[in-house]
Amino acid sequence: MSEQEIRHASPAEGFDPAEPKVGAIVGFGIGSIVLLVITILALQSYFNKIWQEAVYEKVLAPPSEQLLELHRREDWLLTHYSWADKAKGTVRIPVNRAMELFAQEAAAGKLFYPAKSYPPKKDDAAGPAAAAPAK
Repeated sequence: MSEQEIRHASPAEGFDPAEPKVGAIVGFGIGSIVLLVITILALQSYFNKIWQEAVYEKVLAPPSEQLLELHRREDWLLTHYSWADKAKGTVRIPVNRAMELFAQEAAAGKLFYPAKSYPPKKDDAAGPAAAAPAK
């Protein structure tokens, strides 16, 4: 036998005969639910605030003076003649005039396409499976 004595525990030992504290359990449950609801409402409020700020900043805010000036300059360039490269003699023309010239060239058949035209390939009657070598 071993030199250590085996200790046998009493069946009554380690058991709490008292009833559970229902009030504390219910209070903890209700407190947890209230805390969860408050957290959800706070997060929803924060999200709505951030969302509204982002929408205002990106959509509703008045445009800056620099952006307005850029749009005015672009509009002017699209509607007036100007030099694109005076040394080469390249002139920028208004968009409406360019569309008129393009329509005239298209009507006269003078359109230029940078790719060479070629007839489409003819497919075999059997399809691509017949073109594969047999194994």
